[in-house]
Amino acid sequence: MKKYLTLTLLFVFGAVCAQAATFRKEIPVRQHGKEEGMLLDLSKISMGTLNDVEEKKQYLSTVQLEKQRIQNYTLRMVYENAYLLYKRGDYQRAQEMAQTILSIDPNFKQAQTLAQQANNMGTYGTISESQVIEAKFQETIRLYDSGRLVEANDKLNEILTIQPGNSKAQSWKRKIDYEIAKEYTRRGDVAYDEGDYQRALDAWYNALLMRKDDPKLVAKISDTENKLRKQQVADSMKQALEFYNKGQFVESYAVFERITKIQPGDPRVQKYMSQLKNEIAAGYYNAGNKSYNSNRFDQAISYWTNAKKWGADSSTMDGLIKRARNAKENHLRVKQVQAEKAEAAAKKAEEAAQKAEDAANEALEEEPIETVAVEGNVPGIPNSGAVIPGATGTGTIGSSVGAVGPNETLPSLGGTVNRVSAEASAASRAKYIEGLDAFNQDDYERARQAWIVAKQLDPGNSDADLGLRKVEELLK
Repeated sequence: MKKYLTLTLLFVFGAVCAQAATFRKEIPVRQHGKEEGMLLDLSKISMGTLNDVEEKKQYLSTVQLEKQRIQNYTLRMVYENAYLLYKRGDYQRAQEMAQTILSIDPNFKQAQTLAQQANNMGTYGTISESQVIEAKFQETIRLYDSGRLVEANDKLNEILTIQPGNSKAQSWKRKIDYEIAKEYTRRGDVAYDEGDYQRALDAWYNALLMRKDDPKLVAKISDTENKLRKQQVADSMKQALEFYNKGQFVESYAVFERITKIQPGDPRVQKYMSQLKNEIAAGYYNAGNKSYNSNRFDQAISYWTNAKKWGADSSTMDGLIKRARNAKENHLRVKQVQAEKAEAAAKKAEEAAQKAEDAANEALEEEPIETVAVEGNVPGIPNSGAVIPGATGTGTIGSSVGAVGPNETLPSLGGTVNRVSAEASAASRAKYIEGLDAFNQDDYERARQAWIVAKQLDPGNSDADLGLRKVEELLK
């Protein structure tokens, strides 16, 4: 919005000139030429030639102050023309111009008074200006007698806005200004005695606005500012040294930097700041080395960049930063190659396992297991189907030899039930290794699936069986 301020002011000024054109011949209007230094030399507007951030901040602050000065200058011209319209009796246009000023600067007190007075005069045309002035005087006296000096002073300012040459108002204003300044001086003295130098200065500066030529007040302000500066420096030095003793070097440096703005050129402060810069730079440098050795390359680059900002040798830091960037690229490349190899090996093992599983399934389909039907006598055992005398039943195992006791077990058949091929065994082993790799990466579900396949390929794979039991315990 501020970038349109100049155009707005020019537009307002143009409107003022147009409105004032009808009475320029009768009433001379103050003419203003171009003030020297009104506009800044904008050759540095890009700010490319400014050295550091602080210079740019100062420059922008200067630009802002200059804009404010131009605005105040223009609004003052508009106000003077509005006042001329008021004195001529053109209350409506005077009020409109005063309202235009207030739309740009709502705190323009003279414009507030003029707008209100023009409105009153336009609405109540029978009331004379002298009657309005007299009513404001009565209000001033009432406020003064009540001890409300600031409000009484505001009323006098309203009178002087309407009639700048009113001698009675001027006399009263001098009297009230003196009493207000006296009260501010008293408050400043109390604050000074309590050791609150900042509050004392605030009060005395308010008094100085009304007693500009009081040499005693100026001397008190100067002496107190020196004391306040020394007090601030002492407090800041204490804080900076506390940070330093705790190892908080950056915070300590910031406090010392603040001291230089209060008291520039202190050699002791300069010495501390130089030492702190070296220690901070060394700290960042060492932290960068540790991060680099731990393969935290981005962190190392950040530390070394900060070390350079705090005064470490730029060429050395740039070399280390370049090395860290190269190491980061190599590290990522190696990790990528390893990941690709691991992925290829896993894929190859999975293909081999699938191939072995398919081969095992084909072998089972081609060679069905022969079944033996036992009817009556067992081969090689004579009379095996005969009924034992005294026994009951139909001749089954349970009826011929009696029921199996609770602690008895049936004899097992000798030999192996089936055997797996060498390919199935190898595939089972590969699947076990795949599951072991997943287990070491804490991927228990993938490990479980791999070991299940390993058991399917080779039921005798005890390692896979042990792994399954372990992973089932972890997944519970």
